[in-house]
Amino acid sequence: MVSIRPSVRQTPAYVPGEQPQTNDFIKLNTNENPYDPPAQVLAAVAAELPKVRLYPDPVSTQLRQAAADLYGVQLNQLLAGNGSDDILNIVVRTFVDPGETIAFLDLTYSLYETIASVHGAKVQKIATDANFDLTGPVICPGAKLIFLASPNPPKGKHLKREFLWQTCAQAEGVVVIDEAYGDFSDEDHWDFLQEFDNVIVSRTLSKSYSLAGMRVGLAIAAPTLIAEMDKVRDSYNLDRVAQALGTAALRNQTEFVPLWEKVRHTRSRLMAQLAKLDFQVCESDANFVFAAPRWIAAADLYQALKEKKILVRYFNHPRITDYLRITVGTDAEIDQLLSAITSVKGSLG
Repeated sequence: MVSIRPSVRQTPAYVPGEQPQTNDFIKLNTNENPYDPPAQVLAAVAAELPKVRLYPDPVSTQLRQAAADLYGVQLNQLLAGNGSDDILNIVVRTFVDPGETIAFLDLTYSLYETIASVHGAKVQKIATDANFDLTGPVICPGAKLIFLASPNPPKGKHLKREFLWQTCAQAEGVVVIDEAYGDFSDEDHWDFLQEFDNVIVSRTLSKSYSLAGMRVGLAIAAPTLIAEMDKVRDSYNLDRVAQALGTAALRNQTEFVPLWEKVRHTRSRLMAQLAKLDFQVCESDANFVFAAPRWIAAADLYQALKEKKILVRYFNHPRITDYLRITVGTDAEIDQLLSAITSVKGSLG
């Protein structure tokens, strides 16, 4: 028998959102940006394709420099990863030994628990209230790492800055502030990097920059932390096409801002219309809406929408079994979603 590490064997696999194998679905289940990258960003691919026989820049210099210029930090404060999930894995492997403690919220991004458990770390879940909100700072003496997403899934609201600041000030280990959805709000945590040397801000270009298929992530932190993480990073961890597209996206951020505003406008409309359709709707700072229908089981509505070729996300988790997570699509996609929900509701009399 092949020996499997107990921490791997005992860990349930992470379950990503469904990726349909046909093109006739409206995908509102994986929080992708509904809008294509601007043409000048896509044009960056042409120069790289003839070079694919060559290894890419192992440290993603141009991408990191573009991010440094945009975020107002130094080049040695940035590490590039194969999506922000790669960043999270690098952080765990750099700062946590098996048997040490990783803390995160209950509820939050479910991959945190998968990564921690597979690594053999102890998991400490921090309670949130009935509205999935923090009621104070995260106090975890002895935790080597704390993951805090802001905006925090599945609800999609920012965590209270005061609680985040107090968490960073009191933490004995590293605190990762995961800003995967930050561009869809007016809030960020760049100032924390100036105040604390134990804070890492994680960013991804998958959501706001419409590059989910390229897997580009960034870690921003003190140079001393980045230098240690760079030892753990896989060599050539970001291919040359991803580097080129990521660099072009960051250097053309002004072209993306109107797309983010469109998402925010559609998000507001979706929230208002769901409330009219008798959903309990959570406030959101992200590109998705978390809502519970009061007139049908969420699992049943999920299935009814899937039969109509519309995918939303349902989580079979005790605390959120009444909710659906709906990605903000284009206005036309949201119109079709709302029409389908209205049809389902009408069929129930």
